[in-house]
Amino acid sequence: MVRYVIRRIAISIVLLIAVSMLIFIVLRALPGSPVTARLGTSQGVTQEMINRLTKSAGLDRPLASQYLTWISGILHGNLGTSYFTGQPVSSLIGAAIGPTLELTIISVALSVVIAVPAAIASARRPGGWLDGIITAVSSAGMAFPPFVAGIVLIIVFSVQVHLLPARGYVPFLTNPVQNLRDMILPAISLAVGAAPLVLRYLRNELVTSLDSNYTRTAAGKGASEARVLLRHALPNATLPSLTMIGLITGYTLGGSVIVEYAFGFSGLGVLSIQSAFNRDYAILQSVVLLISTLFILVSLAVDLISWRLDPRTRGRHG
Repeated sequence: MVRYVIRRIAISIVLLIAVSMLIFIVLRALPGSPVTARLGTSQGVTQEMINRLTKSAGLDRPLASQYLTWISGILHGNLGTSYFTGQPVSSLIGAAIGPTLELTIISVALSVVIAVPAAIASARRPGGWLDGIITAVSSAGMAFPPFVAGIVLIIVFSVQVHLLPARGYVPFLTNPVQNLRDMILPAISLAVGAAPLVLRYLRNELVTSLDSNYTRTAAGKGASEARVLLRHALPNATLPSLTMIGLITGYTLGGSVIVEYAFGFSGLGVLSIQSAFNRDYAILQSVVLLISTLFILVSLAVDLISWRLDPRTRGRHG
């Protein structure tokens, strides 16, 4: 296990380095700069002012030097300062990460709650009418963008029915009831696309498990269909399906950027969009790297859990 852990950690570090370099290069290849965004386009802006701000922000140095400074700061716990406001990036991210993590956790949990019963119902009669309906609905869900689902939910449940709030976020500790009300529509918007990923994978694993020798043996010994499905097939199908948790976590983290903006959340999504408008490299590159890091860490944790619990995984990885 030690060799496997070391190998997975090494791969994760290489991925993070590659992601950080890609983020850094892509952002600076985009048109515009933090200096021009901060100064605006008024006639009073002179080239001397642009040069002075560019130098004070360190943007006049070679890209390799800027990248090494950024990485060195991260290793020392310093994400830099905002080019636009001058505030520490770590403080801005620290204030915004709470709503994003809460929304992600609730969305992933809701996706699992939706996917597991639907996968069980679909796997009971593969090729049947219920399986066909669930497969069609899940395919439509995967093709449905989260922000479109959010707009539809706002129109139905906020504008027409007046049942749930359309925008805003109240911290859980401030008002738990209002916090959960604020979370319902955004979480459903993300779960609409994330749940089908788990559903399709778990359904296929269940069909395979139900067709295996150990489930046939259990049925031959007189076990009921529900016992065969829940006590024998489902546990064995769930272990391989754990790998999907990392995927849907990345899906919800990425999708939360637009969903948060649509629902007025003061999370990483709104912070990212504002930083993109301002060309604030310091914030945007740190937010994207943080989301990538969370995705890689979740995937690593799920892989280690699967390796520990599933002998088939240990056999594949040695």
